[in-house]
Amino acid sequence: MDIADELGEALDEHLIEDLAGSAAFFRGLAYFRDGRVGPVASHSDRVRATVRGTLPYVVELRLGDDGVGWSCSCPAAEDGSFCKHCTAVALSLVRAGDALGASGTDRSNTAGRRSRSSADADPDAELLAEFVRGLETGRLADAVLEQCGRDWRLRERLLTEARAMHGVGPDLREWRRRIRSAFSTGDFVSYYEAADWAAGVNDMIEAVADLGKAGHHDAVAELAEYAHQRADRAMERMDDSDGWLSGISDQLSELHLQACRAGRPDPIALAKRLAKLELTSELDGFRRCAAAYAEILGTDGLAAFRRAIEPEWRKLDPSGDEWAHGAFSVRQAMIGWALGTADPDALVEAHRRDRIHPIDMAEIAAAFERAGRDDEAIKWARRGLSGLGHGSWQAGEARDLLARKLREGGQNGAAVDLYWKAFEASPSLGAYRELHQQSSDSDWLDRCRQHLLTRLGATPSPPPIEPTASASADARPSPSPTALVPADVMSDAAPASPAAAAILTEILLYEGRVEEAWAAALAFGTSRPMWMTLARQREADDPGDSIVIYESQVLAIINRKKPNQYKVAVKLMDRIRRLATEAGEPQRFDALLKRVRTEHKAKRRLKAELDKMGWHAAAAVSP
Repeated sequence: MDIADELGEALDEHLIEDLAGSAAFFRGLAYFRDGRVGPVASHSDRVRATVRGTLPYVVELRLGDDGVGWSCSCPAAEDGSFCKHCTAVALSLVRAGDALGASGTDRSNTAGRRSRSSADADPDAELLAEFVRGLETGRLADAVLEQCGRDWRLRERLLTEARAMHGVGPDLREWRRRIRSAFSTGDFVSYYEAADWAAGVNDMIEAVADLGKAGHHDAVAELAEYAHQRADRAMERMDDSDGWLSGISDQLSELHLQACRAGRPDPIALAKRLAKLELTSELDGFRRCAAAYAEILGTDGLAAFRRAIEPEWRKLDPSGDEWAHGAFSVRQAMIGWALGTADPDALVEAHRRDRIHPIDMAEIAAAFERAGRDDEAIKWARRGLSGLGHGSWQAGEARDLLARKLREGGQNGAAVDLYWKAFEASPSLGAYRELHQQSSDSDWLDRCRQHLLTRLGATPSPPPIEPTASASADARPSPSPTALVPADVMSDAAPASPAAAAILTEILLYEGRVEEAWAAALAFGTSRPMWMTLARQREADDPGDSIVIYESQVLAIINRKKPNQYKVAVKLMDRIRRLATEAGEPQRFDALLKRVRTEHKAKRRLKAELDKMGWHAAAAVSP
């Protein structure tokens, strides 16, 4: 077993979330699903992979006597945190070869998976296969039946096939009993029990899906509806802070949709059941379901769905609370019906029962576009964009639709201008990238830099640097001789820099303009993570600058008085020692070591970490 396999067995998703915390875990999960994890290289005691974030970051996971260790080159991991990049790589190891995880999320994503050569495969697989195929029928049957006694899913799969041979379908009464048992919450499911509870529910959902593989699609649809009702009941009997029920709801609705597509449900009966599910459920799996089931329902089914929700629709008070559960469900059901009909006028009418929000206008614009009514699509897109504001993160759909229509009309400049206005309103690296995607003709770097410098009150702005060998040294916007990195730049008490300063540094680094990014950071400041990124970028050419930032980070970590982070501070001190020695200034490390030992001599765990490195206050030269 190689180290990647060992790590995959040592880790599980619960442990990863405990190490990372919920926020970093779900961001890392998104990175894993987006395919941001590069190939995982195995070494003797560790694995290494590159994760594509704002910049490429290198993650190492290792296995030692003390358990799992980790490191990442991103700023967030400088204090020893198990960051989102570590999470993404860890998940790629745990999920390698799996089809579905305990949380029920799709693991078909192959990003970051280790490719296995034939040498990596089970060396006994061929021998076992040959032996099993040669077993006498009776002995093989006994082995299978024995396993059926331990594995109820195997038992049910084989029993379903056996029933089918005799023209008998699955025992739905028994399946409902199993579903009730799986969703049982007892007195209450605590936060710490929720993951295991959800894992049991997911096993049940997968077993129901096995019925579909055997061709019992109508049974799967009926059981999925019943299970969704049980999920709704469980909401009041568990601590679902991590959102397990939302994932379960999504799984059941997807399983139900697939079963209905594969089967032949009566469209009118299905419409009535769907309407009831949507109107009575607090979970979102069947929200706007008429749109998803439109092809299955057909004209008659959609009409039946409308009739089923009409009485509740008429009861709505336009002046009432639009977010009240019952009112919200009815509105969403009607909007889903309108989307299912593909009639944009019906969609407008469904929205008009309530105040039409700008975000809804983008949806209406898209409906008019699908109907080929471009003038009205443009009108609604403009209204939505105007209501949201160019800088709103919600404005993307309206902006993209409007830009597409402008281009179709030959107004390329007007289309690009929409994205420039978005950058002006809310500058970010993402907005800068979008500008490049829309048009590569303009020098967006200079234009965006000038805008950010204006925000920072910089006049006149420094001239741009062209990254060519012939660029004159005089053209570099170098800081004045007194412009130095503040000694406490990484301190928690250091004043925050303007947001525009951090964005300027980020964009310049993205373009590979390290010297310009450094000059901008010195002139205007930047975020603490960006200072650490700059320090790493400058280690080779200007180690002295990097040392100043690293020293500040070491002192900031120690001053937080969290003993579990002292090891991180000492590791960074070793980095300083190496850089200072290579620069011919070992006394810089010695001065830092003396300061740390003097100012923090009462911290015994810190002293122990320093002693492990063999560093002593009296040392004239670092080891």
